[in-house]
Amino acid sequence: MAKVALLIGISEYEPGLNPLPNAVKDVEAMRRVLVNPEMGDFAEADVMVLKNPQRQEMEDAIYNLYAHRQKDDLLLLYFSGHGVRIESGDFYFSTSITRKSQGKLIPTSAVAATNVHSWMNQSNSRRLVVILDCCFSGAFARGLTAKDSGTIDLQQHLGGEGRAILTASTSTQYAFESDGLELSVYTHYLVEGIEKGAADIDGDGLIAVDELHRYAKSKVQEASPAMTPEFYPFKGLPENKIYR
Repeated sequence: MAKVALLIGISEYEPGLNPLPNAVKDVEAMRRVLVNPEMGDFAEADVMVLKNPQRQEMEDAIYNLYAHRQKDDLLLLYFSGHGVRIESGDFYFSTSITRKSQGKLIPTSAVAATNVHSWMNQSNSRRLVVILDCCFSGAFARGLTAKDSGTIDLQQHLGGEGRAILTASTSTQYAFESDGLELSVYTHYLVEGIEKGAADIDGDGLIAVDELHRYAKSKVQEASPAMTPEFYPFKGLPENKIYR
């Protein structure tokens, strides 16, 4: 079994999207805990970090994360940056070249979630974890109606057997950065839960994705009550003990 992670942080944007200075710091913090042999225990060569990538580089990296894998491989996709949704309801991951024309997204400047979903579906792995610390990450929240583009169907966008999706907020909320933290709020508490072991809720010496999310959610709601992090497990999700 391999454990492979792709960590993407987008801090720099074209005019029309606000910069997110903490996003590139988020991926460095996540990498630090993943490669620590007493925490994530990922091999350094199996953790790829992308900071402010352009669309093609980012798309290639996501495709390669899911391609040519084995059933028991654990694959982690982490994204910190803007999520962009268009009028049809389709969702896009922003890149450093993402831009708008007359207020509408130029789709060739971003990575379509439909493409990511397709690559996940084609992957042999059935242990897929996605963490979205998006400025509008809740575009994946199921059954909620956003102000600008209607109901978002999580299953349609990224769902499937053996998957878990963690988001920093719901579809009607924004994720926040905090003046008092070097990282985005949600990622700060994800990292804290791993480094301090505080997210090991059942005390078995391991931290499962649901435990990690429960810890981060409780701390986020203390610090930023307007945010409601969400966790979406799907049928067939195995015990994903990412951190030890």
